[in-house]
Amino acid sequence: MEYLDPESFLGIFASAAAVIMFGAIYVGIFTLVKIEKVKPLYIALAYLAWGVQTYSMVMLGILVKSDPFTVKILFAAMVGYLLIPHFIYFLVHRTHERFEHI
Repeated sequence: MEYLDPESFLGIFASAAAVIMFGAIYVGIFTLVKIEKVKPLYIALAYLAWGVQTYSMVMLGILVKSDPFTVKILFAAMVGYLLIPHFIYFLVHRTHERFEHI
């Protein structure tokens, strides 16, 4: 295990905070668009937040000196984070359609 540079603490802290913050922004805006509380135009902001979150996650992986394979796994996790809200909305929407019209 490699030791972390004390100089990189601020970068690690900022990257980790950005991952959490922009993840919440992505899911929040996505949810508001799907429940039609804001205009569908705002989904672009949600995807922008996801992009910043993904960049922050990759930077965090680099700053903590993860090996390249681990950085790829982190990126794959971020792709999952992009797709899972779509899948959950699909399931909720289909369930609502099925039981609302019985």
